[in-house]
Amino acid sequence: MSYWGESDTSISFCEDKYSEIYWIAEYYNTCSSFLYILAALPFLRGRIKKIGWSCVGVGIGSIMLHGSMRYYGQWVDEISMLLFSYNTLRYIDFRFPPIPHFILFIYLNQSHHFYVFFTLFSCMQLKIFYILRQRHLMGTYLYSFFFSIGFIFWILDQWMCSYVQTYQLHAFWHLFTSLSMFTSMSLLKN
Repeated sequence: MSYWGESDTSISFCEDKYSEIYWIAEYYNTCSSFLYILAALPFLRGRIKKIGWSCVGVGIGSIMLHGSMRYYGQWVDEISMLLFSYNTLRYIDFRFPPIPHFILFIYLNQSHHFYVFFTLFSCMQLKIFYILRQRHLMGTYLYSFFFSIGFIFWILDQWMCSYVQTYQLHAFWHLFTSLSMFTSMSLLKN
């Protein structure tokens, strides 16, 4: 039995479990999750502090998920990613509606199906890119470039694990998406 109990997340990652420290399920993925907190530090005050604190939440959620590989860590991770995306959308488009209760209900009832979260998160990220691109903000393509590179690492980690396991590619997802988040918050701060 593992330190936190048997893994019960709806997604798994390529990293060996409990291989470095007996109480951390995925050592490299957990350590790289601190990058989100670092990316948020310059934005915890001022106009976009809500987005900055949401980014801190992404770091904490990711640490909980990868540190334990338990459903409650996955919930915190996914909800914080959705909250970061939502707060960004509300900031860049005040007409973006409040989260309808039925969407939250669907997510919470179907959180054991990763594709539900993935669909919600992807749609929100695409909407953010679309709005930022329309505004011709400098750095929009850099933000999407970092996110896209991170997404490639995430896909490789998921689909080619037996070939890439030693490279800890999910940790690179954390690196590039934290750079993407830093870039987007920098765009919004100005």
